[in-house]
Amino acid sequence: ATETSVPSLTPWSLVVVGDSIAINSSMVCPGCSGFVDRYANAIFEATGHPVEVRNLSQPMLKVDALLEELKTDASRRDALANADIILVSIAFNDTPWLRSDDPCDGPNGNKPDWSKYNSTCAAAAAEIFRPKFESVYAQIVALREGKPTIFRTINRYNDWIGWAGEAGEANPPEATDATRLVLDAWSTMVCEAAQENGFTCADIYHTFNGAAGLTPSGDLLAKDYTHPSDKGNEVIAR
Repeated sequence: ATETSVPSLTPWSLVVVGDSIAINSSMVCPGCSGFVDRYANAIFEATGHPVEVRNLSQPMLKVDALLEELKTDASRRDALANADIILVSIAFNDTPWLRSDDPCDGPNGNKPDWSKYNSTCAAAAAEIFRPKFESVYAQIVALREGKPTIFRTINRYNDWIGWAGEAGEANPPEATDATRLVLDAWSTMVCEAAQENGFTCADIYHTFNGAAGLTPSGDLLAKDYTHPSDKGNEVIAR
């Protein structure tokens, strides 16, 4: 009998762009298995097709910077254009309490004046960024030119509720409702912008923080209470 070789499968390319939530740094979560690698493994287990991960995520990346990269970074554009699976994580660093030009407490930046937060400014902050998120998703889809592709993104969980601070000081109680109001509007906007432009959006906000957005993320976050823990990464991947 003549032996015939089975051709090896060319790996599918899984490309990730966005902020540090998708990086799974060992400095933040030592020994953790990140949701990107977990998702790649799940695809392999479901299909038997190998997946090659290229994680282009960057610490502290904001939406405007990603938009600029999508226009000017040839290597990033090429990676996305040749990706079979694309994950985007860019919802974290533009919320009002991380900016000094937001409609809630403006120049206070990362020292929020929670007394100035309300549903009106929360909605306004989300709407300012809606066209930017829509552009991110639309540009990435366009790079694939209609080729079969899995497009996935996530919104933003709450890393304020339940945070005790580096010195163990209690988080101000007024932050609970303020951050909930923002993320109700923000995470809804992110998923709407994604879904209207060809992406499927995983609602990790309500998965981490409950239907009312008031449940602490707790052990779903790593020691820094910002990035996902091993358990949190498992939840995001699922």
